Amino acid sequence: MLRGSDPRLSALIRGLIHMNRRTILLLILLLSTAACEAEHRRPADIYFPDGYVGWVRIEYGVPGAPALQRDFFGPMEYQRFPPSGLLQTSSELYDGAASVHYYYYSDHDEKPLPYEMVNGGVISWCVKKPDGSRLEREFLTDFVGPKEEYEKHKHELERFRKGDCAYVIKSLEDLPKVGNLSSH
Repeated sequence: MLRGSDPRLSALIRGLIHMNRRTILLLILLLSTAACEAEHRRPADIYFPDGYVGWVRIEYGVPGAPALQRDFFGPMEYQRFPPSGLLQTSSELYDGAASVHYYYYSDHDEKPLPYEMVNGGVISWCVKKPDGSRLEREFLTDFVGPKEEYEKHKHELERFRKGDCAYVIKSLEDLPKVGNLSSH
């Protein structure tokens, strides 16, 4: 026993020293599984190419796509949309609400994007196929740009609306086409 130490602490240390590798790996696996099951959506900083106007979509769970960048210990997740407006990631879309901050980015600068510049979105949880099944992939889609521009394009999504958080769409290809309208 260590001199001047709590006998319970000494027993714990002796027990940990004598644990075999298999037990330690099992303990790590159990702890990491518990952490994964408790995963919720993280607050996000979302970046769009400077001047982008049009529909954007992030598709989750795409095999072979890179994971979203996250703070290791912090809560933040970073979504940087390419000029195409389609961001695919192997990361999963988790439950829950999360705060977001929007930005325009260029090679030399990042500037905040007002919330009123992001309109008319839908999350895959609100979308079903005509037979009631889910689409092939989890996603979020939004319109980025001035309200007047959104009003010209909102029918591209609204035509599928059947109620609050209820859309019927045959496939991902039927969603509004992503792309920067300002580059046309």
